[in-house]
Amino acid sequence: MLKTTRLILGIPLCFTMLVAWFAWSALHAAPPLATENLRGAGLSISAAIEQLVAADPSLRSLTRYTTQDIAYFALIDPQGIVRFHTNSGLVGHPYAGAGRKAYPEGISENRELLGTGEEVYLLRTKIHHDRKEYLLALALHTYRADKVIRRSRAGVAVISALTLALWGVTVLLLFLLRREERHRREMDRREELARLGEMGAVLAHEIRTPLAGIKGFAQLVETADDTEQARGYAGRIVTQSLRMEALVNDLLVFARADQGIRLPTDLATLIDDCIALSRAEDANRGVTIEVEAASQVTANVVADRIVQMLLNLMKNAVQALPDGGIVTIGLRQLGDCAQLTVSDKGVGIAPEHLPHIFEPFWTSKATGTGLGLALCRKVAEEHGGSLTVESGVGRGTVCTVILPLNK
Repeated sequence: MLKTTRLILGIPLCFTMLVAWFAWSALHAAPPLATENLRGAGLSISAAIEQLVAADPSLRSLTRYTTQDIAYFALIDPQGIVRFHTNSGLVGHPYAGAGRKAYPEGISENRELLGTGEEVYLLRTKIHHDRKEYLLALALHTYRADKVIRRSRAGVAVISALTLALWGVTVLLLFLLRREERHRREMDRREELARLGEMGAVLAHEIRTPLAGIKGFAQLVETADDTEQARGYAGRIVTQSLRMEALVNDLLVFARADQGIRLPTDLATLIDDCIALSRAEDANRGVTIEVEAASQVTANVVADRIVQMLLNLMKNAVQALPDGGIVTIGLRQLGDCAQLTVSDKGVGIAPEHLPHIFEPFWTSKATGTGLGLALCRKVAEEHGGSLTVESGVGRGTVCTVILPLNK
């Protein structure tokens, strides 16, 4: 869940950072670009005006010169008197910026607010004709040039809205995921409670049966006619006690977390140890153990846990051969993993039972706790591996364990 949350938050976060960079770049670049466009237009118009002045020193031809960009323009002599203005009423009057300060050394530009409330771009530069010098004050409308600024702002607004929408979807998705996670946990809790109830029923049955036997045989001991008969009843009490002890041991082993230290271990040696431990029981059942193992496959494992797993798999294989037979144990290295197989040609597992074989306390046998395969899978997964079972009725069963060598 944490990894998924980080991924879900990471995507909009990266998108937001990209949008922020784009917005900053667009807003930062738009005003200089608009000013550059205005400057270019202003210099082109000032060059045209200078040509008109050269062609008509009387300046009358300037009255016919206009473009959609011009707000106004004026020519001021060195004495600060307006010699031409698009507003003819201002001709002959002192220029508002009269004096030598009104004459820039080169080109000056700034934005100016007109009395109408419109902001214009004001370009001031000198033009010359026949030893005459004029100051050209050219005011240009900015709405066309400022379109790039408006577009950048509109683009940033749209992208910001999309970003907010993305974050809204992200928050909604996280809310749904968390709700789903809570729902899943609640379902898991209910399943766990149901499993605990089932486990309690199994334990009650498994414990009650030997307890009833112990109670009955103990009562018979009290009424036994002779020592030999009492000894027989006592032996049965011991048998039932051992059955209860085996059940408790299975529960403890299954519930135990992997506390052991993993050490490099030769798996072939562990197989030999398991065969030695089960040799007597296997011989009594007429079962032969065959080993098809590589010379040496070393893995980092908790040896005791692997032995428990192998003994359980071998026990299941032996029990699947009621009339005796051969159990084959295989070991080989597959890349960076070890493959352990325990196979038999016994009765096999019915197809309807296969989905349940790894469920704790589920068993199709008349006796047993149903913890064997559940424990085996738990041990394999503790080591970062897996356990799979292939079986068919009358064809036998193959249990395959995959263990990483260096995990």
